[in-house]
Parts: sequence; C-alpha cells; structure tokens
Amino acid sequence: MFASLPITRSGMKAAILTLFMLCLYAQMTSARPLKFSLISKDIEDVNFITAWRGCHDAALRNGDECLHMGDTQIGYFRGQRDAIHKAIDMNVDGIAISVTNSSFIAQDGLPKAHANKIPVITFDSDLENPDRHLRRTYIGPDNFEIGTRLAELLKSVRPDGARICIISGGRFDPNLNERIAGIRHTLRGTLPVPDDMPAPLHPPAALKGENGWREDERCPLFNRGDEELGLAQLSQAIQNPTLDFIVPVGDWLLGDTKRLSKIITASGPRAPKLFMATGSPTDEQEELTANGTIDGYVAIDFYRIGELVYRQLRNYALGQNVVIAEEPALQVRQSSALLDPESQPPM
Repeated sequence: MFASLPITRSGMKAAILTLFMLCLYAQMTSARPLKFSLISKDIEDVNFITAWRGCHDAALRNGDECLHMGDTQIGYFRGQRDAIHKAIDMNVDGIAISVTNSSFIAQDGLPKAHANKIPVITFDSDLENPDRHLRRTYIGPDNFEIGTRLAELLKSVRPDGARICIISGGRFDPNLNERIAGIRHTLRGTLPVPDDMPAPLHPPAALKGENGWREDERCPLFNRGDEELGLAQLSQAIQNPTLDFIVPVGDWLLGDTKRLSKIITASGPRAPKLFMATGSPTDEQEELTANGTIDGYVAIDFYRIGELVYRQLRNYALGQNVVIAEEPALQVRQSSALLDPESQPPM
C-alpha cells in the first residue's frame, strides 16, 4: 500500500499547465490543412489571378490551400455554378465567389453549399440585396465609390458636362452595375444616395443631359469580359466625333496594350479621353498613363483582396465569426499629360 503524498499549490499549477500544453499539442498535431475555393468570373483574367495569388500566399503560410476555380468568360455564370458544385464535391472548407449573375447562382449553386454547411463569402462583386442572405460577408472595394471617383475625374476635366460612352462587362454583373450607378448619380447630382436603398439589378437610367452630361445612345457597350471585343468596341467608339469620354468600368482594354496604343494614336488628338477602372497598375499601365494614352484610372488592389478572402474564410472554418472590416484602398491617378497639355507627345 502506497502512502498518499500531499500536492502543493505550485505542483497543482504545474500539472494543470502540463495537461493544457499536452492538449494544445495534440490539437495542433491533429489539425488538418484547410482547403478553400476562390471562384472567379474568369480564371484567365489577370486581376483574378492576382487575387488568387494573394489568397494562395496567405494560405501557404498556415499550411492551407486556396484553389482557383471557375471558367473562362465563355462559360460565365453557368461556369460559376459548375465551379460551386465542384467545390462542394471536393468538400472544401469555404467558398469565395465574385458574382456574375446574382439571381442565377442564388437559385442554383449557393443553396447546395449551404445545405452542405460550407461557409460562403463574396469578393470583388457582391450578391444583389435579395440574395445576400446566402453569403456571410463581402470582401472588396466599394464599387459605387469606384464609379463616383471615375465621375469626379471626368468633372475635373469638363466641369460643365460632356458626352460619354460607358463600356462594361455583363449586363447583370452586380459590381459593374454599381460602378455605372456611381458614375450616373455623381454626374447627375443625385448624391447622396440613401444607405438603405436596395442595390438595383440594373443601374439608374442613362444620362440625358443632366448638368450637361449625356450618354451616347449606343452605349453602354457590353463585352462580357472579352478583351478582343472590348478593343473592337473601343476602336469603333473612338471614331465617334461627338464623344468626349470613353469610360470602361473594368480593365479589359489592357489585355493587349500595344493594340490599345495603336488605336489611340491612330484616332488623333481629338480622340475622346479614356478613363477606366483597373486592377493593381503595372509598370506598363503607368507608362501609358504618363504619356496620355490612358487619361486616368481608379485602381483596385486585388492581391490584398485575395489575402483578406483567405483570412475571412479561415476564420469561419475555425468557427470564429469575426468579420474583417478592412476595405482595400483605391488608387486614383490622372495623366500628367492631361493636366499639362503642352507636355503631351506629338500625335
């Protein structure tokens, strides 16, 4: 028979600490790597590739995985639906999606993710208001503000109004419609828009001369993210002698910068000014802006968006309901050649 030994208070603390450390070690060694799906509008788009790299690099630091899924612009929202189903079949720990057609994937795709208890967030392009209960949060820029910033650039050049042509991707892209809404509300002078106003499936009516601003009756032009079609539309629109500004709300025209420069140069000094929304500016884009090929842009940091997407998905996968409040900063630049016309190179 063994005699019982008294346990001191310090000994009890040491035993509890040892037990806690053993449990923590067991939890850490048994934890499996997490796997997330980032579903783009177009997996070949450089901005979405940049977002995936941000997600991938952040995941790699924790031994996790971020998969880039989706389709080219050919499949569009149906390709997104198929990617959601594939991600569910792979038993991913979370899904982030840049929405092309809110009502379509809200009816076919996202409900299945919820049934499988997979956390869903949106990035870059959010669901429309009626469908936002199907995602937990949105990561990305304020797309309405992007439109507002573009409109302010136009007003800085022509404060009394002008004729414009907007170029967009798809008619149902929520984020692009929000950018168009920002442009129209700002130029029309109908700001501020009430915070509780539902996001429209379509942006407000085209400008018809309010405050001197008017949209060409053939615009907006829609290219569904097709760079070739976007450049062809630019080539046609830039020959319109009544246009003062061409405003792509995405950066499809930058897929072939040599062709873009050729189109601008061939149109001569009276060509409409070009202002656009873009991803993180490249050195080549900066050069085009410096020499006046691009007259101004509002840029989005897609790499940072990807990092935040991973952090948010990981929070949810670990049972933490902390919502990341950070909004990626926008970069606004106007061509120095436009600010100083005498500095423009001869056409």
